[in-house]
Amino acid sequence: MDDDLKAIKQTIPFGLPLHNALMAEAATLRREFTEHVQHLLYEHAIEKGFLVGEDVLRIKLFWELVDDVKEAAKDLCRAGKFARSITKDAIDICLRNDGWVAKYKQYVKDDIFKHGNPLKGHINREIGARVRQGIGGEVELGADGKAINVKVVGSIIQSYTPMSDYDPKAVE
Repeated sequence: MDDDLKAIKQTIPFGLPLHNALMAEAATLRREFTEHVQHLLYEHAIEKGFLVGEDVLRIKLFWELVDDVKEAAKDLCRAGKFARSITKDAIDICLRNDGWVAKYKQYVKDDIFKHGNPLKGHINREIGARVRQGIGGEVELGADGKAINVKVVGSIIQSYTPMSDYDPKAVE
């Protein structure tokens, strides 16, 4: 299994001043708190030389791909083109960019349309989460109160969770 997929959950207590400072910084950068802390830790480990070589390249590639889709979603919202399919729509925009496609293929180490690649599942879930966070999206719920799942054919994703609304302040 690729090390990209191994996640170790760690509980780290923060004093209130540090917590508040990190929350404020995350809000300024329009990042979700855990995403922000992850970025800070990666940046620190890279700067200090503890993360090097291929690991650094893969981490940077991962965040670049995710951020590109998130920004495409924000651009759609700013242009008045929000739709429940915003995640898929933003991915579709990125798929029209040959450079983005080449980087995605490099990251997933395989045909980008092939199903069953755990690297695709990992980055695609992150893309969905960051699009939702980046636009302040509200997940569309079914009658049972659970998130709806829309199946997709012919894309790098097999499904997405539609959004019922977004926060205009999040995309300013």
